[in-house]
Amino acid sequence: MKTKAWVLEKFGYDGISFKEFDIGELVDGEVLVKVLSCGVCYRDIIDIEGGFKYTILPTVPGHEICGVVEKVKVGNTDIPPFSEGDIVISRHGPFCGRCELCLSGKDNLCTRAGRFVHTMPGGYSEYIKAHWSAFVKVPENLIKILSYSQLSIIFCAVGTAYRAIVHQGEVKPGDVVLITGASGGVGLHAIQIAKSSGAYVLAVTSSKSKIEKLKEFGADEVILSEDMRFNDEVMKRTGGRGVDVVIENTGSIGLEGAIRSLKLGGTLVLIGNIKVDRYSLNPGMVILRELKLKGSVGINQNELQNLFRLIESGKVRPIISEEFPLERAIDAHSKMKNKNALGRFALVCK
Repeated sequence: MKTKAWVLEKFGYDGISFKEFDIGELVDGEVLVKVLSCGVCYRDIIDIEGGFKYTILPTVPGHEICGVVEKVKVGNTDIPPFSEGDIVISRHGPFCGRCELCLSGKDNLCTRAGRFVHTMPGGYSEYIKAHWSAFVKVPENLIKILSYSQLSIIFCAVGTAYRAIVHQGEVKPGDVVLITGASGGVGLHAIQIAKSSGAYVLAVTSSKSKIEKLKEFGADEVILSEDMRFNDEVMKRTGGRGVDVVIENTGSIGLEGAIRSLKLGGTLVLIGNIKVDRYSLNPGMVILRELKLKGSVGINQNELQNLFRLIESGKVRPIISEEFPLERAIDAHSKMKNKNALGRFALVCK
């Protein structure tokens, strides 16, 4: 089947164009989804620029998809749990359901069945197809209160923050939580989720114009740091104690400041990596301070159902600051690179 899509044929922005693309025919267990909206994540920029060298080209960027099921291919034993007309959102990709990770509830880590963009075309497209496990049906109550663009970012932007705070960070009432890259798509939702967990939130931004907005979304204090060496200010504001948990959204850019902002025995959860480069870690600092350093990716199926309920309660709201037509995807990337985003951008299909 052919569709209009942003096709990446070689790494770099000179290697991507909006054109007709053949996504192939459905095989057993797959569903065809008409894309209604696709979130614009900073990882999309990294994907296009070749940050993931194992990506199979040609491909289509975009992994934050909301769409409507148009066709279901039922197999002899693989029967998709969807019907035509269902509104669904995407995971980062399918999961096999059989490996050690899936069977232990860590389906967010399963890579046996592939990943959008890296091994199969993504959502910067009018249509997308994948195994049914790559999608999750949206509860009717959420369809009534959220736009398709808001729905599209639940798994990645909101879900990544949820797992990092609730599961990996184990944030509890009274904890002091520091969030870097706080005005970004994940950071802005991390503020809301940390507050819903009862935490006192310190938010870090490099943009003075976003300070008051971050407070509106729940940050108790905002630290302006253009060089991202904010740890002295964090220690000053916490009376030299440091914070219980850091949610790190920038990677090497803010990692040094983040680690040095932790209290003795504190936890750092790393979920973002803007520059995709290496960082030299001082092992002694981790050892002597008994720091816990964790990675976190996506959200598993059980956690996603809990997140749906949290959003339905009104304690967390997916934030879309601007929508762009699908054909203007590169304009959205340019604006995001210039740090003009608050929350997520989204692409909208006609």
